Amino acid sequence: MNRDRARWNEKHRRKTAGSAPAAVIRRFWRHAPGGRALDIAAGAGRNARYLAAQGFRVDAVDISDVALGRMPDRPPNLRPVCADLEHFDIPPGTYSLIVNIRFLKRRLFPQILAGLVPGGLLIFESYLAGSGPDYCAPSCRDYLLGPNELLHAFLPLHILHYREARLMEGARPFYAATLVAVRQSLIPG
Repeated sequence: MNRDRARWNEKHRRKTAGSAPAAVIRRFWRHAPGGRALDIAAGAGRNARYLAAQGFRVDAVDISDVALGRMPDRPPNLRPVCADLEHFDIPPGTYSLIVNIRFLKRRLFPQILAGLVPGGLLIFESYLAGSGPDYCAPSCRDYLLGPNELLHAFLPLHILHYREARLMEGARPFYAATLVAVRQSLIPG
């Protein structure tokens, strides 16, 4: 954990923190009932801040204390949680909204499903594996989604939106899978 934290802290020291929330969050957050939200791999909190401004009580989880430290003026309904997501467990039946933007830890998939309350919303967007100039470097396939993998992982939910496409953030294009889905009832398991 210390090596991962050091690596991410260094990355966040060099990185300028963006302030605009992810487009998919701006577009779909209203489908979530009010209440608690979880921002997985929150970084400096661009999505967590936005959700807190919409009235959610947000747990912003990230391994980097440097990134989380960039939230000194955070609102009282935003709680930074410095934790290694390799070992962090999502409490079942807790969140009306879970967001996971550009982070992939497959071991969390069942916990994400269980962590949503009935009627809770999942917004998930992460990089796709592929070849070409606008795909992420395949240095580790563990951090890249395969075709339709995200869709199949969350089929127990009611899918509101799914696509795999070339997206833009600023001037940088990338390929990603985007899923928005609702937990309609208790999920067995």
